[in-house]
Amino acid sequence: MARRPSVSSVQIAREAGVAQSTVSRVLNGGSVAPETRRRVLEVLAKHDYQPNLAARSLVAARTGLVGVVIRDLTNPFYPVMVRAVEQVLHEQGLRLLLLSDVATAAESLAMLRRERVDGVVFTSAVREDPLAWPVSEHGIPVVLCHRTIEGFPGDQVEADNAGAARLAADHLLDLGHRRLGMLCGTAQASTAEQRAAGFRARLAERAPEVELVSVQGGYDYATSYAAVRELLAGPHRPSALFCHNDVMAHAALNAAAAEGVDVPGELSVVGCDDVPTSSWERIALTTVRQPLARIAEVAARLLLERLQDPQAPLRHEVLPVQLVERGTTAACRQVPGRGAG
Repeated sequence: MARRPSVSSVQIAREAGVAQSTVSRVLNGGSVAPETRRRVLEVLAKHDYQPNLAARSLVAARTGLVGVVIRDLTNPFYPVMVRAVEQVLHEQGLRLLLLSDVATAAESLAMLRRERVDGVVFTSAVREDPLAWPVSEHGIPVVLCHRTIEGFPGDQVEADNAGAARLAADHLLDLGHRRLGMLCGTAQASTAEQRAAGFRARLAERAPEVELVSVQGGYDYATSYAAVRELLAGPHRPSALFCHNDVMAHAALNAAAAEGVDVPGELSVVGCDDVPTSSWERIALTTVRQPLARIAEVAARLLLERLQDPQAPLRHEVLPVQLVERGTTAACRQVPGRGAG
C-alpha cells in the first residue's frame, strides 16, 4: 500500500505557485507546460509526496501507461522514434509499454487490455493490421505513426512519402540516369504504396522514356540483399536504384559489392529515412530525410490531446522531407558491356 502523503495537494500547489488542478494534471499525466511541470515535480520530490496510485487510477479511469507497437527491433529507424515518444510521455509523467512482433496479435491485445493502457501508438501498421483495428474496436485510443490506413478511426501522422519519392526521382534524373530500378517495401504498407506511386508519377512527368524495373525487398535486409544481387547479375541492370528505406539501401550497397558493381561509378543508390547509420563515413548514403523524431513526437502529442478530448475531430498530419546528397550517387556514365544508362 502507498504511504500516506505528509502534505496535501493544496499545500503542494501553494508552494509551487500553481493551482491545485495543475498539480492534479501533473499527477495524472495531463497536459502541463514543461517548466510548470518541472516546478511541481521539484516540490513533490521535496516532500516525498506518494499519492495512492491505485485509488487515483480508479477515480481518473487512467493508468498513465501508453503502449507503443513496433515491428522490427533491428531497424535503426524505430529506436529513434521510440525514444522521441518516450521523451514526450516522460515530460507528462506517463510510462511506456513497448510491444514488438515477438508476440502474436491476440497476445498483444490481451496484454494491452490487461495493463489497461490509456492509448497506443502504432509505428508500422499496415492496411489489414491484425492488431491496430482490434485495439481501436475495444475503445482504446490509437494514433498511427509513420504509417496510415484509409478510414482508420484514429489520428495519424506521417512524412510526405510521395514527395520523398519525387525528390529521389528528380535527383537521379538530374544526374542523367534513364535506366532505373526500385526496391519496394511491404506491399500493404502505406509508405511503400506512396513512395512507389510518387516515384513512378515523377518519372512519367519528366522522362516517359525511362526504363524502370521494380523488385520486392519488403523492408527486410536479407530479402533486399538477395533481390538486388539477382537484379545486378541479370541482363537489365539499372544504373541507379531507389530503395524504399535505408536498411534496404544498405543491403543494396552490400549486394553491389558482392557482385563487383562500383557505387556510385556503375550504380547510384538512394535510400529513404536517413537513419543515423546512413551518415557514417563508410556508408555515406544519399537518402531522403524524414523527420523521424518529429513524427514520433507529433504522434505522442496527438495521443495526449486525444486523451484530453476524446470527441475532437480526427487529425492527419503530413510532415515535409528533404534530400540529403552524400556519396552513393553520381552522374550516369556508360557501363562496359551494359550500354548507356
